[in-house]
Parts: sequence; structure tokens; C-alpha cells
Amino acid sequence: MVRKMKVIKLIPVFIIFSYCILYTQEPFSIKVAIHYALNNSIKLATLKSRVESSKLIIHERWRDLLPYVTIQYTKNDEVAIHEEDIRNQSLLCTANYDIFTNKRALIAYSIAKLESFLSIEEYAIEKNNIILSTKKAYYDLQKKKKAIEIYNLLLDSLHLQKKIIIAQQKLGMATDLEQIQIDGKIAEAQYNIITAQNDYSNTLKDFATTLAVESSIIVVNEPSYTEIANISLPSKERLIWLSLQNRNELKKSHYTVIKTEKEYALAEYYYLPKIQLFTSYGYMGNDYPPNKKTWNIGISITSALLGNTVTTGQTYGKKDNENTTTLDTNASVQIYNEPDYIRNIVDAEAAYTEAKKTFDQLKRIIESDVSKAYDNLIESRKKIEIAQQNTNLLEKQALIENEQVRLGDITRYDVMKTLVELSQARLRLQETLTDVYLAMAALENAIGLPIESLFQLDINE
Repeated sequence: MVRKMKVIKLIPVFIIFSYCILYTQEPFSIKVAIHYALNNSIKLATLKSRVESSKLIIHERWRDLLPYVTIQYTKNDEVAIHEEDIRNQSLLCTANYDIFTNKRALIAYSIAKLESFLSIEEYAIEKNNIILSTKKAYYDLQKKKKAIEIYNLLLDSLHLQKKIIIAQQKLGMATDLEQIQIDGKIAEAQYNIITAQNDYSNTLKDFATTLAVESSIIVVNEPSYTEIANISLPSKERLIWLSLQNRNELKKSHYTVIKTEKEYALAEYYYLPKIQLFTSYGYMGNDYPPNKKTWNIGISITSALLGNTVTTGQTYGKKDNENTTTLDTNASVQIYNEPDYIRNIVDAEAAYTEAKKTFDQLKRIIESDVSKAYDNLIESRKKIEIAQQNTNLLEKQALIENEQVRLGDITRYDVMKTLVELSQARLRLQETLTDVYLAMAALENAIGLPIESLFQLDINE
């Protein structure tokens, strides 16, 4: 029994231990971060619901292309004093179908499909924006985490220099000034470490809040330049062409042009008539069930003229088991009931013109975005080579100066200055490395394709 209790007590410990191994020891890769960002985005979930809703609207517009059928049963009892009572019953099936609507139903159906395409593109645009912002935040975390390591490395080097100075003071080979100088540099390094740690901690919490995860499970990967150092990109012209084929913003703008063009056509041809055919068939009578057959067929024409709605129609039918023939003709005019027809045309034309100009302007903006992102990436890769070379030279300089100090050619303070310059060079190297990744993410977003897929493209394709 005691052994069983011990096992039970160890279960929570094992679970916590497993959780720590799973979430705190394994790197929290950028793919995992993007996964959390996409899954926990409220706006993306809303846009996804809109996509589903837009697909249902297409189904609703398709219904307008079919006839409308109504089955109706009525019963009427009238009881009169000193008069004959009246009792009528009817069972009728009525069908209405628009045989001509100036393609309004078809245009409405196509507009619904365009609205669905627009919602899909909006979803894709938001998804790409989330991916880009997540990458930027992740790379920023990498840079700030590396800054802490660089300042700690500087502090370790300065502590080593202090030990040497203390040892030399005992032998009378170092002055109190050198002691003061090294203590000042150590205090400055410690201050930088505290600042960098606080900055990293706050940024990590903000990042975790955005992803809706615990900050304790986020352990960013070490950035590496070797993964992207030898990448050969397609030409700038090729990338611009790809962006014009793949950018969701351009697709959305294209669908908007088509949609506004159709809406403009609807507004411009408002006066064309709507012709509806209707028919009914059923039984009427005093008995139950009703036994007198009745049917009719008719047509109506409705048109708008200068803000007035004109309706005319004619109906032919028979009732009382075809013993009675009916012929009805009607006409009506609603006086100036649609005064907004001119404004609708003006607004529709303006929306169509704006959509076309926006589409043309967007193409120029996308070309500029790709060009700038491409140039920034090339420039960042050149800068990182220079920053790496500068760091390597300062590392060699620090080694040489240590030997010169031992020989008495220079002072220990010169070595401390070089160590500080080396830490600054390492920080600059990390910044340029982050710039390269940010430039790649920006190029990715500008083209509308994952950066990995660009490496598989045939440049001469």
C-alpha cells in the first residue's frame, strides 16, 4: 500500500517533468510560432467564417434562377342573417418564373461568386500579414537573446582582464588607474546585460501574448547565416512577374474590378423590363374536397422609366370545370417612386472607375515593393559579409593585443577598448543577420510565395 501511494505521488512529478522536457528544452521554431499565431488569430477566424458564409450566399443566388412554386389551401365560411351562407374552399398550386430579367439573376449569381473570391483573398492576405508579423517578432527575439549572450561574453572577458590586473598589481606591474578603468567597463557591461535581459523578457511576454501561449515554452532557435549565405535568387524581373501572378492583393483588386463592372451594368440598364410568367392550377368549390377545376396563365411586364415604375399584365384562364373563361388585363404606374436611379448610375460608374485605377496603381506598388525588397536583401547580404569580416578582424586584434600587453608594448586599457569594440561588432553582426531574415520575409510577402519555393524555380523558365 505504501509503495502504491509513492507511485501515485510520483505521477504529477512525472507529468510536470515531461511537460518541461517537451516545452522548455526543445526549441520553439518559427514554424511552431506561425502555427500558434494562425490558429489563435481572432481576425483570421472571423474571415474564415465569412468565407463559409459567402459560399452559402452563392447557393442562395442560384435559387433565384429557378421558378417559385406555392401550394395554397384556403377555406372561407360566411354566415349571414336572413341571407344565404357562403362556403368556399380552394386548393391551388401557383408557379412564377422570370423569363427575362436583363440577366439580373445571372449577374447577381456571378457577383455572389466574386464576393466569395474576395473573401478568400482577404483571408489569404490576413494570413500572409500574420506570418510576416510573426517572423518579424521572432527574428527580433533572436536578436535580443543574442545580445544578452554577447554582453555576457564581454563581461567574462573583462573579468579575466581584471584577474590579470589584480595579479599584476601584487607584482607592482599594474596601476590603480587600470583597476578603476576595468571596474568601470565591468559596471557598464553589467548595466547592458540587465537592460538587454529586461528588453528580451518584455518582448518575449508580448510575443507570447500575441500567440496565446505561455512565455515559458518559447525558446527561440539560434539564428544561422549559413542557411541563406549561398542562396541564388531568380532575377528581379522574374520575381516581379511572379508577384503579379501570385499577390492576393492584386487578385482581390481584379475581382473588385469585375464586380463593380457588373454592378455598373445593372445600374446603367435599369430601364430594361422584367418579364414574369405565372400560372396556377387547382380546384375550388363548396364541397369537400373542392371539385371544380380552375387554371390560369399570365404574363406581367415591369419597367422603370425616369424614376417611374410601370407595370402591365394580362391573365387568361378557366374555372368551374372550364365552363367559365376569364381574361384580365391590368396596368399601373408608380409615380416617381425610384428617384435615386441617376445617383445609382453615378455611384456605380465612380466605383468601377476607382476599382480600375486602384488595380493599375496596385500593380505599380507591387512592382516597387518587390524591387525594394530584392535590393534590401542583396544589400543586407553584403553588409553581413562586411560585419562578419570586421568581427573576425577584431577577434584577431584582441589576441594580438593580449600578447603585446604581455610584452609591454601597449596598455591593458587598449585591450579593454578592443574587447568593447568586439562586442559592438558582434551586436552589429547580429543586427545585420536579423536584417537579412527580415528582408527575406519582406520579399516573401511582396511576391506572395514562400521563400523556399523561389529556390526551386527555373530562372530561365
